[in-house]
Amino acid sequence: MKYTVKTSGKICHYQFSNIKEIEVNDIEFGEMDYHELEETFLLDKCSVENEKISIDDEIEFEIYDETNNLILEFNSSDITQNDDGGACFCPEPQYNEEYENCLGSFQYFKGEGPVFELESEEELKIENFSYSLMILELDDGEISLMDSFYFINKNIENIDSGVSQGTHRLVKIWKQNGEVIDVNG
Repeated sequence: MKYTVKTSGKICHYQFSNIKEIEVNDIEFGEMDYHELEETFLLDKCSVENEKISIDDEIEFEIYDETNNLILEFNSSDITQNDDGGACFCPEPQYNEEYENCLGSFQYFKGEGPVFELESEEELKIENFSYSLMILELDDGEISLMDSFYFINKNIENIDSGVSQGTHRLVKIWKQNGEVIDVNG
């Protein structure tokens, strides 16, 4: 039988770009507003971009059968972390050689997150589900995101994303010298 798994919670869309010192100065001294910054460094030009649901906040899972009947509901606190994955990303240039200076943009949304599809003839039980983590290590803490979702230790395919509403944006520049600049968007 085919099932659809819908998630909801706090979604983080993140982007990182390498920028030169002169570009940092233009941003820092207000010669470039957020829209120029976005067009110049982020839109289809960033080195890393993705959107994942935050495990720092409760994720709700709803599983529906082929006739759209709700079969099972649970929260991220009801399932365990899988040993697979565990990816970690640090934007600070002193720890990441790919960046001269790193521009990072984080847009947060609340609502529906990734949608997964799975096929199984086995009974669906909460204890058969797990997730792996993706960690963004930032200067002021970590952001923990769900990297992959599993059923009986098999990665479940992410087929879509639900609808969510924007809540806020955070933009930072990590400079080669270790200084961090918050850019108001």
